[in-house]
Amino acid sequence: MNYRGIVAYRGTAYSGFQRQKNRPSIQGELERVLSFLLGQEIAIAGAGRTDAGVHALGQTFSFVSPKQIRSDFLQKANHLLPKDIEIKRLDACDDSFHARHSSVAKEYLYRLLPNGRRPFESDTLAQIERTDFDGSKFRECIPLYLGTHDFRNFTTKQEDVDGFVRTISKAEVVENNGIFEISFRGNGFMTYQVRIMVGVAIKVALGQMGLEQVRDALNPTGRRILSFKAPAGGLYLKEVFYGE
Repeated sequence: MNYRGIVAYRGTAYSGFQRQKNRPSIQGELERVLSFLLGQEIAIAGAGRTDAGVHALGQTFSFVSPKQIRSDFLQKANHLLPKDIEIKRLDACDDSFHARHSSVAKEYLYRLLPNGRRPFESDTLAQIERTDFDGSKFRECIPLYLGTHDFRNFTTKQEDVDGFVRTISKAEVVENNGIFEISFRGNGFMTYQVRIMVGVAIKVALGQMGLEQVRDALNPTGRRILSFKAPAGGLYLKEVFYGE
């Protein structure tokens, strides 16, 4: 039987979602608990590979098991998982469903405090502590990512099987109690893409890069990777969308 789950996690203590040898990962913890409860080795597929220190509000995963999951399974699984990981739901699904291959879009949230310090949120909120941050320039930059662009300068990947073109259908900023909350929704994101997009917008807000340079980077004639990665702790995989 095929199962689909949604998991939330604080990624601070982990090397990322993907399983890694001798390093803690979200996938590794989920597989450990699922394998124990189902009495067999379980391998899960995730909708995306969040980086070390990145969080999720709604990461999707899927797996196959011949055993039927009972109604109390979710409670038992969460009891055995570390306190910074919680499976929000777990349901049987169509055999054709795959967490990564079936997805049609993802939405990310980035939380940024440009001026100030909040020590109790140091791992879950990017804090740059700059008094020269121009919020209006930051807001001008973010919508430039809307639409279909060649994002080859916004990822460290040398090559991508799907090419470098992606479509961003949502790119907006909301300010809440001094925190900038940036939302991006797109049909796919490459390694470090969201963090570089935010990092570039920060550079614009600090007067270290112009809006025209951002436009040029989105319409490249060659490749010049932008190395301005925003901190991992401010990034959340918010939701994964499917075609239902």
